[in-house]
Amino acid sequence: MDLTGHGVRMVRFSAGGHAFAVEARHVRAMLTTAPEQARQAEDLLGLALLPGPRRWLVMEADGVPHCIEVAEPVRLQVIDAQDIHLPPPLLAARLTLPALIAIAFDHQGPVLVLDPLSLLVR
Repeated sequence: MDLTGHGVRMVRFSAGGHAFAVEARHVRAMLTTAPEQARQAEDLLGLALLPGPRRWLVMEADGVPHCIEVAEPVRLQVIDAQDIHLPPPLLAARLTLPALIAIAFDHQGPVLVLDPLSLLVR
């Protein structure tokens, strides 16, 4: 993880009405216009697509760039390492949300932390 002081640099975004984040080191660019090929985060996560402004994140998995369409707001933030928690084993065994690796908490509430490799290479 990219620790900055005692925090982790994350790119936070919305999908299906929930807050998600990935480590910033996996995000290569953010686009404001739709590229030719992009996958919707909601499709990858099995969530409903909600109306609203969109952005496109270019992430890399296994050296291959992938463009993911996400809902706004999208922002770079540092989340304190002490506010990032692994799901308890009982919960982890029953998770149906693909690529969820941790749950973080900030001033706006819970943020679901995703592993881009698990999300993109399926």
